[in-house]
Amino acid sequence: MLAATEGARCLARPRAAPRVPRVDRRVPAVARAPRSSDALRLRSRAVATTSRRNVVVAASAESRDESKRRYVNFTGFPFPLVPFLSRRTVVNEVVEGKVWTLEQEQGIGFDLGVSTNVRCTIVKMRDGRLWVHDPIAPTGECLEAIEAIGGDVAYVVLATTQYEHKIFAGPFARKFPDAEVWIAPGQFSFPLQLPPQFFGIFPTGTIADGDMPWETEIDTKLLRLPSLFWGNYTYCEAGFYHKDSRSVLVTDAAVYVDDAPPEVIPRSSLVDLGAPDGFTISLLRALDFRGGRTLPGADVTREDPDGCAKVGWKRMALFSLFIAPDAKNILKPDASFQGLAGKFVVSPIVYVIVFQHYRKEVLTWVNSIGRDWGGADRVIGAHFPVCERDAMKRPGFGGMFGAATTNPFDRVRGGGGEGSRGGGSPVKRFTRAFAWAATAADAPAEYVDVDDLASLELVARFARFVRAVPRA
Repeated sequence: MLAATEGARCLARPRAAPRVPRVDRRVPAVARAPRSSDALRLRSRAVATTSRRNVVVAASAESRDESKRRYVNFTGFPFPLVPFLSRRTVVNEVVEGKVWTLEQEQGIGFDLGVSTNVRCTIVKMRDGRLWVHDPIAPTGECLEAIEAIGGDVAYVVLATTQYEHKIFAGPFARKFPDAEVWIAPGQFSFPLQLPPQFFGIFPTGTIADGDMPWETEIDTKLLRLPSLFWGNYTYCEAGFYHKDSRSVLVTDAAVYVDDAPPEVIPRSSLVDLGAPDGFTISLLRALDFRGGRTLPGADVTREDPDGCAKVGWKRMALFSLFIAPDAKNILKPDASFQGLAGKFVVSPIVYVIVFQHYRKEVLTWVNSIGRDWGGADRVIGAHFPVCERDAMKRPGFGGMFGAATTNPFDRVRGGGGEGSRGGGSPVKRFTRAFAWAATAADAPAEYVDVDDLASLELVARFARFVRAVPRA
């Protein structure tokens, strides 16, 4: 649960004007022409790649001042979310003049290697205003990037009920007091159920499948599942389709796993996690986690920092998804990682605790995305890389291990499926990650070693025992 002090501070600073019902709320169009890409690059002192579409909006030298990355956050249950004091923001222009992503590092504390990127996506609407999907920490560097993009923030959209995205919605919205704030229904807090206003979130209304103020430009599909944990937890996520850029936006339902780490993850963290004497591996062996004390490790040493970084990313991806994968796959992660790489993957914790109990509802939502948005050029999730139809990968991935310019859809993973190209459009690949939902009991095929699920299954068995989730 968010800290009570933060909630009290937010209550002490109510919004300047009361919100009105959603059906009557419309922000007038602003007669403001979008800035050109040249102006954007000049304004933000951007660093451009060889392709104009792959413009990385980089912070200016002044904004690299650590003070502009400062953001204090010690909340998180049962683990605090890091970084605690400073968050770097990496900005990429995904579709020229239309769609940008802002990414920060986020993970579980205690230096355990459970870390990845968290992404906010900004869409510039036809009138030049900005639509913000799943906001991140509003650091000075983040706000400078939004100013460089240009346009008034019209909508702040919290598209999920999940904690790691919710904690920034209130602080971000307070930076843009004229923006409407729309939240997914079913918001919750733990261990006490408190209203969103307690956490500084003052919504204009809740997201629905229709009658949204942006519906002429952005379609919406809502997945809302029945409550779990005695009514104290609800999984809800909205998917969106931006028509002008042909982009699908999701949050946590599935992520696209790549061979290369996000740029925002510090190289030092990857090297330490990959090294045999790093903190996490040393702790695993000291505690003999699942018999890991005597198991063989990866064939890398600190004398090979590039090799350590590659192994570190594989371990980090497994930790991010499985939380506590099997010891043999932590130590030698290649086999389990290759089951995920180059594919969309439903997060194991989401599958085990939530999705497997509501297969029909999940399948209906996914099929509607595939049917109505199948021609999209990309799927932008809130974590891991953006999945593109185009041949060039988005900036922010691959730089640590060298330039990555191959088409992720040209690679064959596991020899499976649909011809030598490995499989279809971004949306088709997204929907394929949910093939299990059409069955009565199958698990996702990407989980190639069931031992990686053992810790999560232990939690699930306890939850079923205390009737926090369905038993069947």
